Amino acid sequence: MFAGDGLAAYFTPDDMMNLYGAWFLPLAGQERPIGALVYRAIFAGFGLNPVPYRVCCFLLLAGNLVLLYAIAVRLSGSRVVGAIACLLAAYHAHLADLYYSTGTIYDLLCFAFYWGAALLWIRGRYWIALALYAGALLSKEMAVTLPLVLAVYELAYRRPAKLLRLAPMVVVTAVFVLRAMAQNAGNASYAPHVAWQPLIENWRNYAFDLFYGVFEMTAARVLLLWALLAAAVALLRTRDAVVSAVVVWVGLLPVAFIAQRGFYVVYLTLPGWYLLAARIIERATRRANPVLVFAAVALALIPLHAVRKEKGRTWVADAHASVSRILEPLRREGLAPGARILFLADSYPKDDYLLTFIFRLRFRDNGILVDRERASDTKYDAAYRMWSENGQNWILKKSE
Repeated sequence: MFAGDGLAAYFTPDDMMNLYGAWFLPLAGQERPIGALVYRAIFAGFGLNPVPYRVCCFLLLAGNLVLLYAIAVRLSGSRVVGAIACLLAAYHAHLADLYYSTGTIYDLLCFAFYWGAALLWIRGRYWIALALYAGALLSKEMAVTLPLVLAVYELAYRRPAKLLRLAPMVVVTAVFVLRAMAQNAGNASYAPHVAWQPLIENWRNYAFDLFYGVFEMTAARVLLLWALLAAAVALLRTRDAVVSAVVVWVGLLPVAFIAQRGFYVVYLTLPGWYLLAARIIERATRRANPVLVFAAVALALIPLHAVRKEKGRTWVADAHASVSRILEPLRREGLAPGARILFLADSYPKDDYLLTFIFRLRFRDNGILVDRERASDTKYDAAYRMWSENGQNWILKKSE
């Protein structure tokens, strides 16, 4: 109802960057090789048709809801809790990146592997869970929290003897963290600043989006939110509430001390919020018909989502247009191998490589060179001119 128009979403600049790396660079050197493999597979079969990419993302979104239901039922022992948790998770307007950008496929894959591993671990399939955990790590770094979450699960459900089975997962985590540190050395955007201030600021940022901006999150309100989480766990007195709170708190640690990102980066941790909220609703409406409770929650969510939907997708139109205004006219053109292209005028940032990505992907030619200069009255031999939808132009020159 709310996210469905994302199936018709176009490519974003991040998609072009990700696709370029997935197609032209070795998978072994990729930071997130599982996502790169998915990009490469779809590009091999469908090229630059955006629909298959969006279908893949929506299949993952739907599959992740199934996983959430299975986890919620397994932890709570209640199908009512599972159903309400899925209803809460089905849509969030500030997760617009998930619905309109294939660039978040890493988050979708990480969620699937992470919670798939958790579910299989709970069912006693430890080695398969380890393999899925490796897939989660190779999808996105957020997955490093799973061993700690599973350790809390074992303690909460009185199975301390099972803790030793986590040893291989801990070893895999250590190896992955060392690999990630080596790859991101010198990258300021991933440099952690372990201090009180960034922790509070990040909680303010993500909690603001979580609650649709209804509350202006101050430091005092963040502390109050922590206190309310602890109080909910104490009052509910259920093991699933304990695990939920740990997922919320521990799950945020990988992004709690680095530069702020969009709300989509905490997608992996949201099952903790959904399960805890579902348990509270189930407990508060224990004597009511569960079907009516489900319907009431749905009716309460619909106007809330409707109000926030447009705000959540405001950035999307410009992101899609920045790719489509170049790629769509280019679909009708042919280009010699190793061609050289000169842009006389464009509106992209100075050090942006989007134009190079688009041309090389469109013709599947990594030898194409794209140059740019701020000029408007230069003539070139053996060249022809095309005009894009917004009036910008480029010169295509055959390579010598």
